[in-house]
Amino acid sequence: MKMPRILPTILMSLLCLAIAGLAVSQTSGESTSTVQVPATAAGNLLSQWLQAFNSGDKDTIQKFLSQHLDPATVPDPARRLRMELGLREQTGGFELEKIESSSERQISGIVKEKNSARRARITLKVSDHDDSRIGEFGVELVQGPPPPGPPAEGPPPAKEPVSQLTQEVDAKLTELAADGEFSGAVLLAKDGSVLWEKAYGLADREAKILNTVNTRFRLGSMNKMFTSVAIAQLVQQGKLKFTDTVAQVLPDYPNKQVAAKVTVEQLLTHTSGLGDYFTPEFDQKKDSMHELKDYLPLFANRPLEFEPGKDWRYSNAGFLVLGLMIERLSGESYYDYVQHHIYDMAGMKDSGSPPVTQKVPELAVGYTREKENDDKGPLKPNTDTLPWRGSSAGGGDSTVGDLLKFDQALRNNKLLSPEMTRLITSGKVHPPQFPASVKYAYGFGEKLVDGNRIVGHNGGAPGMNAELDMHLDTGYTVVVLANRDPQVAEEWARYISARLPGTSTRAAGSPKLARR
Repeated sequence: MKMPRILPTILMSLLCLAIAGLAVSQTSGESTSTVQVPATAAGNLLSQWLQAFNSGDKDTIQKFLSQHLDPATVPDPARRLRMELGLREQTGGFELEKIESSSERQISGIVKEKNSARRARITLKVSDHDDSRIGEFGVELVQGPPPPGPPAEGPPPAKEPVSQLTQEVDAKLTELAADGEFSGAVLLAKDGSVLWEKAYGLADREAKILNTVNTRFRLGSMNKMFTSVAIAQLVQQGKLKFTDTVAQVLPDYPNKQVAAKVTVEQLLTHTSGLGDYFTPEFDQKKDSMHELKDYLPLFANRPLEFEPGKDWRYSNAGFLVLGLMIERLSGESYYDYVQHHIYDMAGMKDSGSPPVTQKVPELAVGYTREKENDDKGPLKPNTDTLPWRGSSAGGGDSTVGDLLKFDQALRNNKLLSPEMTRLITSGKVHPPQFPASVKYAYGFGEKLVDGNRIVGHNGGAPGMNAELDMHLDTGYTVVVLANRDPQVAEEWARYISARLPGTSTRAAGSPKLARR
C-alpha cells in the first residue's frame, strides 16, 4: 500500500537534484524491464545506494552516505542527507528499469519513481581515491514513455490563442479519458470570467458516475494556502506576529527547546526543520487522529532536521503547528475558522475537510494504481490510504469553480488587505532543488513564466492531484483537479499556463497582486 503523502512539489513538479557538481537537465529516454546490476565497483555502489535510498530509513541512508561518499566531494554531509531524504520523500523511491552504460568505474541507468510515472537517469562514478566510495553522482529527469499528461517541456512553447489552446487540450484530455488515463475537471478564466471549463472521466467507477465541473476533488497540499491566509488574518487583527515563536503562541507545545527556536515565518516557508509526519506510525494511527492535536506525538519530540532558517525542506508538520496556532488564537476549531473566515467570505459553497465517515454529495472517489510500478496496471479506490480527516497541512476537497472564487477573493482583497496579500504571496526562499524561477512564499508557491508571475499551490497523494495557477500579471486563472495519481493535474496545468497569450505590463517578479 502506498503511504498517503502530500507531495512537496510546490508549483513545478520537477525532480531536481545536483550532487558533486552534476547539474539537473531534462532529456528523453526509454525504459525497459528491470535488469540485474553488473557486479563491478560502480555497479555494486549503485545497488547499495538504491537499497539504502529505497528503505526510506534516515539512519540507513545516513550510514550509507558516511561509508560510501567521497568526503572531498561532499563539503556538507548534513545537507546532503537532507537532500537525499527530500528526494526519497518526493519520489517514494526508485525502481531500476535499465542499465544504459557500464564499466568498472562508471555506470548509468534509468529508474522509475514509485510515486509517479516519471523516469530519471542516474549516473555514478567511483571515487579516484577509494574504490568503495562514490566520487560523482547525478540524477536527471527523463521523459520516458509518455505519462498520462502532456509531453515534457523543452524550449519555451509557442503562445496560442485561447480558443485554439482549449480545443487542443480538450481533444487530448477526451482521448486520455476514453483510454482511462485522465479523470478530473479543468477551468480556465480571465479576470474572473470563465473562458472554458469541462470535466472528464468517472467520479465513481463502480457506480459509473461521471465527473462534472461541480464534482468535488481532494486537494492534497493546496489547503496550505487557506492556512496561510488564516494566519495572515490573525496577524492583521494584532493577535500574532510572523516573528513570534511557537513557544509564544503555544506555551504548552511538548518540545520546549524546539518551540523556543521556531518562528511563524519559518513554519510558513518550510524553513523550520520540523519535517514530516507521514511515517509508518501515521499509517497505523491515522483512523484515530480526529483533531489536529492528535498529530503532535508523530513529530513533536523529534529533533529538528536542521537549525531553523538555515535550510529548506517541505514540512507538513510545520503547517500542522500553524493550524494549532489558529485554533488557540481564534477560539475556533481549524475547520470552523476556515469555513467562516475564508470559504464563506469567498462564496465557496462546495469546499471543506469533512471526515471520511461523512457522506459528501458529488465527492469523487480517488483511484490509484494497484501496482505502484505499473503505469497501465489496475486501478483501485484510495480509501484505505486516506486520513480520517484533512488537516491544516492539506487533505480537504473543493471544486474548480470554488477555487476560482478563492482566487478572485484573494486578488480583490476580500480576505486580506492589499499589503498583506502581497506579503504572503511574494516569494521568500528559493528551495535548492527547484529552478531559480521558483520560490516559496507563505503557504504559496511563486514562479515566473516568460517574465509573468504565477502564484498558487498544488497537491497530490495516491488517487488525488490538483493545481491552482493564479496568473497575476495577465489575469488568467488555471485550475486542474483529478481523482488520479500525481502528476497528471500538475502537468496539464503547466501545459496550459505555458501557452497562454499575453505579456506583463510590469517588471518581472513584481509583488503586485491585487488587480486594479
